[in-house]
Order: sequence, then C-alpha cells, then structure tokens
Amino acid sequence: MKRNLLIYLTVALFPIYSLFGEITKVGTTAAQFLKIGIGARASAMGESFVAEANDVSALYWNPAGIAFLKTNEVIFVRTNWIADIRYDFVGAAIPLGQLGTFGLFYAGLTMNEMKVRTEFEPDGTGELFTANSLAIGFSFARRMTDRFTFGINGKYIREQIWHESASTVAVDVGILYQTTFKNLRLGMSVSNYGGKMQMDGKDLLTFVDVYPNVEGNNENIIAKLNTEKFDIPMNFRIGFAYDPVKNDWQRFTVTLDGVSPNDFKEYLNVGFEYSFREMVFLRGGYKGIGVPDNEVGFSAGAGLYKQFFNGFSIRIDYAYTDFGRLENVQRFSIILGF
Repeated sequence: MKRNLLIYLTVALFPIYSLFGEITKVGTTAAQFLKIGIGARASAMGESFVAEANDVSALYWNPAGIAFLKTNEVIFVRTNWIADIRYDFVGAAIPLGQLGTFGLFYAGLTMNEMKVRTEFEPDGTGELFTANSLAIGFSFARRMTDRFTFGINGKYIREQIWHESASTVAVDVGILYQTTFKNLRLGMSVSNYGGKMQMDGKDLLTFVDVYPNVEGNNENIIAKLNTEKFDIPMNFRIGFAYDPVKNDWQRFTVTLDGVSPNDFKEYLNVGFEYSFREMVFLRGGYKGIGVPDNEVGFSAGAGLYKQFFNGFSIRIDYAYTDFGRLENVQRFSIILGF
C-alpha cells in the first residue's frame, strides 16, 4: 500500500515538469534573488518543502505552514552565496489563537563594492558602486479546519545598482492539508505573483541633439533612456510529505515537490529527513530532476533541536548544496521558539 501510494503521487506530479518541458524563458525576469531558498533545513532536503513547511521558514516556502505553529518562532538565516554574495533572511511568526498566525520577514542580498568602469576608463573612474536587493513583507495564515490551512504573504521588493533602482509589490499564497494516512501532507503554493520591475534613476538622463543635421539648434536637450519592464520570478509548487517511519524514537520523512516557474522549465525536487527523538536530524535531497545540464543538484545537512523547561527552544541547522562548476553554497539557520 505504501509503495503504491508513493508511485501514484509521483505519477500525479510528473506532468508538472514534462508537459511543457522544452519551453524555457531563462533570463527574462528581474529580482532573481527571490529564487534563493530560505532555511538550511529546506535547502538540505533539496528544496522539496512545500508540504513539509511546519516551522517559521514556511514564510518563504508555503505561508499556510505557519498556521500549525503553537509557539512564537523567529528565524535567522545566513547564506554564503556564489561570488562572495551574502544573502540574509530574518522572519518571525506569532500565533494568536483563533485570530490566526501573523508573520513578518526581511530578505536582503548584498555584495562588496566594485569599481565604476566606462568605455573610456576601463580601469576605473575612481568611484565605487554596489548593488543590493531586498524584500520586506507580512504574512497571515489560519486554520480553516483541524487539517486544512491557508496562508498569504504581501511584500515589497526593491533592487538597486548604483543610482538606479526598481521596485514592485507581490503576494504569495499557499495551502496545506494533513491527511489521516501516515501523516501524509499535501501542499501547494504560488510565490511572487505581482507587478513588473523597471530600472529608473539619474544615470539614465542624457543629452541629445534632436536635429543633428541642423546647425545652430540646441545640441543638449535633456532626455531619458527608457528601460524595459521585467516580470518577477513567479513559482508554482505542489508536493507531498510522507512519514513511512514514525514512532517515539525516530521518524523518517520523504518529500517530493513539482515546481513550475515562469522563467524556466518545470522540474522536480526530492528530499528526506531522518529524526532521532526529534533532537538530532540528518537530511538529504536533490534539486532539479528533469533539468538538462543541471549545475545545482545534491544537497545534505544536519540539525540539532533543544527544548528548555521554560518553553524556550532553539534549533540550529546547516546545509551544503553542490553547485557544480560554481563549487558549493553553505547555509546556516537558527530558529528560536518561545
């Protein structure tokens, strides 16, 4: 029965990445930092977390997950991204009984300063510039029944490079359903449904000669270069989490997500989590099944959880993700409960 159920769910998710598998729109969206996964736990499990999202990191993966929280939780995440880029995430979720669960979060991507170079000064003008991206948002989730939850995020997104910037707003929506069979969970979410982004700033101002063939006219008419508008990277996720082994001593969870982005082909993520006494955790996963020449693939990690007598708890997680020719990415996250 267990084997047949897993086969059925896998086949049900297969069309997510096979139906339009040859279509790709790589490089057609802005705010690429929104694709960077949050939390070492989910990252170690191959980012197959839409149905397993049962801690405060659900703010990113599936906002419906925070409705299952029984205590306040705060998460701090540091991601050492490729090319010395830093990505940080801070979030909090506060359950308020029948009113629902409310959350806040901040995500920020930063990098070191770089030299300003031009066509005529390729070695640098003496000026420095930097680029950064951020998302700030709020969340709300509520139990619709004892097994079904709904959640939504609203967020402001901004990117800046030197004197130019672009911004927009977006929403995330998710649902979670816990079945009665072996604690099977089903999840679905839509992330980054929002407006387009268009760079604007003082460096787009320039001088033009409207009539270059006419002598004596004003050759320095102020004009503004028009930049293109880009969508943000919307994602649709659907998946399940299943516990083939669960008792007082140990738990083994298997997860599978189908992901359909608006700027890439569809693919599958798979992962697992082994828990001993819900105190020590080992995890592994693979991201991008169905993606040819996939640079991001295998991931692994571990975690420790400790609950204290006064209701305070702490969980520390670590994840390693192989990025092929780009080497690897390491994530660290801490979740505090109180």
